[in-house]
Amino acid sequence: MTVCPRRRAFVVAVLALALIAQLAHAATFKIAVALPMTGALSSLGVSITTVLQASVKDVNKWAASVPTGPGTTPHSIALMTTADTVALQAPGVKAVFDASSQGAVALIGDLTSANTIPMDLSAQNFNLWHCSGSVTSPDLSDKSMFPKFFRTIPNDALQGIAIARFIQSMGWQSCAVLYSSDAYGTGMMGTLTAEAQRLSLPVRSSQSYTPAAGDGVGDAKSYTAALTAIQSSATRIIVFIGAFTDYVQVARIANSMDMIGNGWVWIGTDGVASVASNVYDTTKPFTDEDRSNTNGLLISFPLENANTKISQDFINSSGLPAKNISDYTMFFHDCLMGLARGLVATADSIGEAAVLNRTYPSTVNLGTFLKQFPGVTGDVKYDEKGDRVGAFTIANVFAGNRTQVWTVTQSDSDKTKSEVKMIANAPLKFFDGTSTIPKSEPVSSIGYLQFTSIGGLAILALLGLMALTIIVTNIYLFQNRTHVAIKNMSLPFLTMISCGLLMVLAAQALWLDVPSAMSCQLETWFFLLGLELVLSAVAAKAYRIWRIFDNKTLSKLHSMSNARLMMGCMVFVFIQAMVLCAWTFMSPLKPKTLTTVTLISYECASENAAVEMAFKTISLLFNGILLVVLAFLAYKTRKAYSSFRESVFISYAIQNIFLCGIVISPLLYINKATFPMPALLVKMFVTMYAVSFSFGCLVGRIALVLLMSNKTDLGIKMSMDGGSSSADGTSSAEHIPGKASTLTGKYPVKVANRLFETWHTHRLTLFALEGFLGLTRLTNNTEQGKLFRLRSLQFDPTPANYPLCIELRADSAAFLVQFAKEDDKAKWVRALSVHCLVHSKSTATRSSGRGGATGGGQGSTIQVGGATYSVNGYGGGNGGAVGMNSTAGQQFGRSQAGGGGGNGAPMWK
Repeated sequence: MTVCPRRRAFVVAVLALALIAQLAHAATFKIAVALPMTGALSSLGVSITTVLQASVKDVNKWAASVPTGPGTTPHSIALMTTADTVALQAPGVKAVFDASSQGAVALIGDLTSANTIPMDLSAQNFNLWHCSGSVTSPDLSDKSMFPKFFRTIPNDALQGIAIARFIQSMGWQSCAVLYSSDAYGTGMMGTLTAEAQRLSLPVRSSQSYTPAAGDGVGDAKSYTAALTAIQSSATRIIVFIGAFTDYVQVARIANSMDMIGNGWVWIGTDGVASVASNVYDTTKPFTDEDRSNTNGLLISFPLENANTKISQDFINSSGLPAKNISDYTMFFHDCLMGLARGLVATADSIGEAAVLNRTYPSTVNLGTFLKQFPGVTGDVKYDEKGDRVGAFTIANVFAGNRTQVWTVTQSDSDKTKSEVKMIANAPLKFFDGTSTIPKSEPVSSIGYLQFTSIGGLAILALLGLMALTIIVTNIYLFQNRTHVAIKNMSLPFLTMISCGLLMVLAAQALWLDVPSAMSCQLETWFFLLGLELVLSAVAAKAYRIWRIFDNKTLSKLHSMSNARLMMGCMVFVFIQAMVLCAWTFMSPLKPKTLTTVTLISYECASENAAVEMAFKTISLLFNGILLVVLAFLAYKTRKAYSSFRESVFISYAIQNIFLCGIVISPLLYINKATFPMPALLVKMFVTMYAVSFSFGCLVGRIALVLLMSNKTDLGIKMSMDGGSSSADGTSSAEHIPGKASTLTGKYPVKVANRLFETWHTHRLTLFALEGFLGLTRLTNNTEQGKLFRLRSLQFDPTPANYPLCIELRADSAAFLVQFAKEDDKAKWVRALSVHCLVHSKSTATRSSGRGGATGGGQGSTIQVGGATYSVNGYGGGNGGAVGMNSTAGQQFGRSQAGGGGGNGAPMWK
C-alpha cells in the first residue's frame, strides 16, 4: 500500500513534536503514603500527613534548584492520597498493591515496625523504594531482606545503647525490661540487654506482653503477668518498650500494684513519646490517674530538631499550626526529601523512564540511591545499612510538659562509643517532683553484704586482723626456728597450715558484694585448695605421731621425714586442683542473680546445674573422707605424749572442722534466695570461727608457748635450803613408817603441757611394791588427785628451763614437780629410775642394753650432766644407759639387792 507523502510528513512532524515535548518536560514521580488515619494512632498519622503535604512544596522547591540540561524542566514530586492502614498489617499490605497499580515509584510508611516489615516485603515485588521516619527495628537493617528500605530516624541499636548508657550514668545498678512481643519490642530488647551486658549492668528481668490491637485495647492479663514478674525482681528501674497506648494501660495496673510512685523510675522508648500530649488532650477519654502516671516518666527519643534554622524556616514558610508539629513529623519530612533526592539523582543517571517503570539495572542499589543532605532534623547521614546516624535525647515528662534533659551522642565511625552529657538548666523531676535520684535497689531489699556497708567494712577489718595475726605469728616462728619447740613441731607444716588458712580467709573476702566471673572462680579455688593445704598438713602430722607410737619396728620410720610427708600432702592438693580444673573447663562458675519480691542477692553457679552438683559432691566426699581418716588418727593418738600435747590439739581441731563442715555443707545445696543474708553470715562466721580455732590449736599456741618460755619468770622462786618441811606447806621426801618401799613428799606441781597453768601444792607418793605413783592435790578439806601405773610412766630428770624440777609423763599428760633442794630431787630421780622409763628432751642420744636371762641381770648407768646415777639390776631383766644434759654437778649412788629373778626390797641412800 502506498503512503501519501503528505501524510507521511504529518506523522513525522507529530512524532518530532512528541519527542520535543518529552525532552522539554521532565517526569513527575508519584510517592504513595500509608499511615493510620483512624484508630488509636490516628492523631499521629494525621499530623504526619499534614506535614508531608506541606513538605511537597519545600521538596519541589529544592528539585527546581537542581541544574538541568538545555531546554529541559526540573523533575517534580507528587504526593498521593494517604492510605489508611489503621495500624494493622492487612490494610498496610493492600496499600502497597494499590500504590503500585496507581503508578507510584516510592512508598512512605508505616508508623510501627510490625506493620512496616510486611509492607516492605510486598513492596519488593514492585521495585518500590521505601522509607519511614518512625520505625526503628534492627530487623530492617538487614539489606539482604530489605534492599530498598531506609529510614531517617536512628534505629533501635543506637537507642538501646543510649538507654543503657543513660542508666549507667545515673548510677543505677540494675534495671528490668518490659517489652512488646512484636518486632519493635524484641529488637529493642535485644540491643538494650546486649549493651547492658557489655556495661556489666544487670537486667534483673525481661518480660514481654501482647501489644494492643488497632483499636488500642490491650490484654490486661498479659500486662499483669509481666508486671508481677518484674515486681519480684527487686529493681526499681523499669524500661518500657512499646507504644503509648500500651503504656497507659500498663501504668494503670502498675499503679494498683504500687509500682508507680516514689522510689520507682520508668523509662520509655520513642514509642511512648506522644503519651503526654495524648493523655492531656481533653477531647480524649483519659483520666487524672493516667495523667498522674506520666509524672517523672523519662523518654528516649531521637534528636529531631537539631538544626533549628532549617526547621524553623520550614515551619515559618509552611504556615503549619503548632499542634501539627508533633513527634516523628520532621523525620517524615526528611524521609520525603531523601526519596526525592534519590529519585532525581537516579533519573539523571539512568533516565526517568526507567524510574517511572521501576526497572533498575544492577548498578542501582541503596548505596547509590541515598544522598546526604542537611535536613530539618539535622544533617541526614546514613550508614552502610541505610540507617540514619544521629543522636538521642532523654526527655522528662512532668505535669504534661516534656523537657529535654540529657543528650546521648553517637560516634559516626563507632556506634559503641557514646558520650552522655546533661543539658544545662534542665533538671530531672521524678514522681515526687524532686530531683533526688531514687536507688535502683532500695537498701532494705539488698540481700548481700557490700564492701561499703558497715557490716562489710567490719568483716573486712576482722578478716584483715586475722590474716595479719597469722602472718606475724609465722614471722615470729621463723625467727625462732632453731628453738627446740619449733623443731619438734615441724615449721614447714606450720607454714603450710597457715598458708591454707590465709587462702580460706581470702575466699571469704570474695564472698562480699556483687560477684564477677573471675571472683566466682577465685573464691572456689582459694577455699578448696586452702582447706586441702590445712587438712593434708594436719594429716601428715597426725600420721607421723601414729606411726611413731604404733610401729613396732622403729627402723621403718625413716619414711617419716618432712620431705616425704610434704610430697604426700601435695598429692592431696593436686587431686583437688584437678577436680577444680575439670569443673572450670566443663562449666565454670558465673554470677547469678537471686531475686524475690523483697530481696535481691547473688550466688556463683554453673550454667549446667548437673555438672555443678556433681563436682560439689565430689569435693565434699573427697574432703569428708580425708576428715574421717584424720578423725581416726586423732582418736588413735589422743593419749600419745607429744610436744605441747600436739596430738590432743590435732584432735580438737579436726573435731571442730568436722562440726563446722556439718553446718556449712547444707548451704551448698539449698536455695538461698529467700534468706541470702542469714545464709551468708552463717557461712562467714562459722568459717571464721573454724579458721580461728584451727589456727589457735595448730599454730598460734606454739608461738604463745615460745613467747611465754622466753620470759624470765618461769615459776615460783626455788630455795636450795631448808629441811624436810617449810612454811609454805611443802616437804622433802621421806619414808612412811613401816613401809620402806613407800616414799612421799609435798611439792609444787603444775601441768607442763598446758597454757596458763599455775603451781599448786601436791602430795607425791611412790608405792614401789604396788607399782603405782600417786599425785594428789592438797586442799583445805580433802585430797584429790591421780594414780599412775609405774610401768606406763615416763619422767624427765632435766626438763628445759626448770633446773630443780622433774617432768612426769603419763599418756598425753605431763606434770612438773618442783623441789626445794637438789639432793631431794636426786632421791626421787633414783627412786623413779628403777620403775619408769627415763626420757629427756634435752638429750640427743639414747642407748640401752639387754640384761641376762638369769639372775643378777645387768646394771645401768644414768648420766645427768656431771651427775652419774648408778643402778644395780635386780632380778632378771633389762639394763640400759641414757645420757642427758643437766646443770647438776653431784654424784649419787644407789644399789639394790636382788634375788634370782625376783624383786628385792629397795633400799635408799
